[in-house]
Amino acid sequence: MKFSSVFTSLLLVGAAVAASTSTPLEGPVEVPVTSASSRGAGDVKPQILAEQIVTKLGELVPGPLSRRFAGKNKHRRSSLSNTQTDSAVEHMNVERAVPAFRFPYDSTTRKIRGVSLGGWLVVEYFITPSVYDQTGNTKIIDEWTFGSLQSRNKAVSILQNHLNSFVSEDDLRQIAAAGLNHVRIPIGYWAFEVGSGEPFLKLNQWDLLKQACTWAAKYNLKVLVDLHAAPGNQNGFDHGGRRGVNAWAGNATNVQRTINILQTMSKEFSKSKYANSVAAIELLNEPVTDKNVVLDFYKRAYEVVRYPNGRNNAESPLLVVVGDEFMSPAYSSYWNDKLLPPQYEGVSIDSHIYTIFDDKSLRLSSKDRIGYYCSLKSKWAESNKIHYQMVAEWTPAFTDCAKGLNGRNRGSRYDGSFKGSQGYINSCDRRTGDASRFTDNYKRLLGRMWESQVDANEGGIGWMMWTWKTEAKMAEDWSYQKGLQYGWIPKDPTQRPNGVRC
Repeated sequence: MKFSSVFTSLLLVGAAVAASTSTPLEGPVEVPVTSASSRGAGDVKPQILAEQIVTKLGELVPGPLSRRFAGKNKHRRSSLSNTQTDSAVEHMNVERAVPAFRFPYDSTTRKIRGVSLGGWLVVEYFITPSVYDQTGNTKIIDEWTFGSLQSRNKAVSILQNHLNSFVSEDDLRQIAAAGLNHVRIPIGYWAFEVGSGEPFLKLNQWDLLKQACTWAAKYNLKVLVDLHAAPGNQNGFDHGGRRGVNAWAGNATNVQRTINILQTMSKEFSKSKYANSVAAIELLNEPVTDKNVVLDFYKRAYEVVRYPNGRNNAESPLLVVVGDEFMSPAYSSYWNDKLLPPQYEGVSIDSHIYTIFDDKSLRLSSKDRIGYYCSLKSKWAESNKIHYQMVAEWTPAFTDCAKGLNGRNRGSRYDGSFKGSQGYINSCDRRTGDASRFTDNYKRLLGRMWESQVDANEGGIGWMMWTWKTEAKMAEDWSYQKGLQYGWIPKDPTQRPNGVRC
């Protein structure tokens, strides 16, 4: 999930959309697909490489590509030649035997419907602010400073209590009872090893992850294990471990450490005891750095996840998930000729969609915001013909009002308190925090945002909302659990009580 620093707005919208202000929709609506465009990512930070941001509206996957099962344990996929251009796509049918996935990701009817357990094994201030507030030090803003700006005994005591209490087996039971079938669990590299001079706390995060996977199996939930933070930080975000530092790609040792950790995870989760739970591994969350380094890393990491014990041994049945690097297939053709079969089988592209981290997006009317979400459905369907396309982060929230969402000690663009924001849009009162204070109209709007995104995101293989829960009375507009309780999320995720369909 993606909070942040100030960044240049990259959302391209039509003049009418850009000028819109938020207005409620009345009654059930059938929303047509529009041509609104997007950043295709969460909070875009400073220092994103220019070549990573594709701003050409409507740049879609060229040509119809096919993907289908060719027998029980084989994928037959259409591949692109190495000489692909945007105007000509050469098709080459390829077939390769691979282990059957642990979830039918090729299904046209059974979709991923899930949530992330955000803020648990990687602590995020806006989800669990008490973890940071207990330190009594406002300079502690991420897990690096959490370990370096207070005594180790105090840090261990606070963090251990959080790790052992924030998520329990009952959370997995509730997630399954809500009709969901997947849970995404972020974890930081420090759960596996901590290098010299790194103040991160390696406690029992790895054991807790394995325990959660056992609980998931009990309730017939599939798990996507997400490496959320790499040595050196791959994006400079708070949830990458150390805010403002992006030193992963420039350090070959850090990249290799990351690959070693992924191999450890794949060796563990390829075991038969996880056959009913762990279905996918995400190689790295939201890398924002040299795209050539990232692509090379993805290729090397694919090898250790698909073949954790070497190519002469059994293949892993896990889906290999790669973040789109803020180059979403919804508007960029970057991924069309990369990580294709037969060399790379079972690869999924993960796109994160938020419309709240720049002023222009925040000013969208409700109708235009929903229209933008719906415009993505056909784009996900096109991308899904090449790779397995998922949207593993998004939110029904349409403001950045949640306390600390943009980072501890930072304000909100919505009410103008965020440094560098372009003026006041509206008050944050009753738009975040305690859901019991939300108005009926606000909850209706949250419901419509939820429905439009769920419907659109099922144009690919499905979705996982950020996030399952937050601390009581904090950022509850982001909480799936509170959405169920207060009615803006239906108890059956296939239902659309507000009538919003794309």
